[in-house]
Amino acid sequence: MTDHFADRLLDAIDKKGSPICVGIDPVYEMLPDAVAGSAAERDPHDVEACVDAIYEFTTKVLEVIRPHVPCVKFQSAYFEKYLWEGVQAYYELIHEAREMGFVVIGDVKRGDIGSTSEAYASAHLSEIDFEGIDEAATPDAITINPFLGMDAIEPFVNAAREAGKGLFVLARTSNPGSADLQDAKSIDGRTFSEMLADKLQTVAEAPGMVGRSGWSALGAVVGATQAHTMTSLRERLPRSIFLLPGYGTQGATAEMTRAAFRDGKGAIVSASRSILYAHQKRPGTSWVDAIAGAVEGMRSDVRSIV
Repeated sequence: MTDHFADRLLDAIDKKGSPICVGIDPVYEMLPDAVAGSAAERDPHDVEACVDAIYEFTTKVLEVIRPHVPCVKFQSAYFEKYLWEGVQAYYELIHEAREMGFVVIGDVKRGDIGSTSEAYASAHLSEIDFEGIDEAATPDAITINPFLGMDAIEPFVNAAREAGKGLFVLARTSNPGSADLQDAKSIDGRTFSEMLADKLQTVAEAPGMVGRSGWSALGAVVGATQAHTMTSLRERLPRSIFLLPGYGTQGATAEMTRAAFRDGKGAIVSASRSILYAHQKRPGTSWVDAIAGAVEGMRSDVRSIV
């Protein structure tokens, strides 16, 4: 893979006509009865049954959202909890998603130093070339945690640049407790998130990081719920694509994301539970139709502010 991640993502957004992302967060206990059986029939200790249901559910979700959604985000934790069978499903479903034409983000939030970061980067960004492993793939981009410092993200940057992949660095997350650290101010008045953004800007514009679109392969995770700091972070990261989780269940609206966009580009709004489990709020509607309706509603809402 040699083409640039930001260019692929923006091309996919243009093709689908909407900058939205669906998070793949499969919770076995929340899956529709038609997939996993009734509550009395489910056995959360049967790993094979859990993974099979998650696989079936995810595959159908991808088929349903395919006409409207350019990008999907797989949360690795929901697969890792089922040990090696879950991890296998994670990589196989990423392969399925990429075959369907989605740009795929692996929400893995890795972050360490030295050779450990190199190993994480290889596991999640390098193309799979092991003998005997077929129909499995790594994501087009991953989320990473910068808390250990700029040297901790360097191996990820190198791996992404070499493979034509992307990175989304946690800059200002959507959870309420994030303010405890990320809004803490330094003596010069900048918040931790703003200081981080200033350091990331240098990396975002380094040689090989900016594509023909003018956008960088180094993006930032900025919670859609954090409208109060979005303008400041956009000013500091003018070439970074923002991944905006928190739409829907966490309370964010399309209007709250407006400042993340620049001329209608440069951000992608992500929702997970409000899409995947829309059937829970639409009694009498099939779970497939509920997902389709929720995606169409989100697409229309976000398009209205871009």
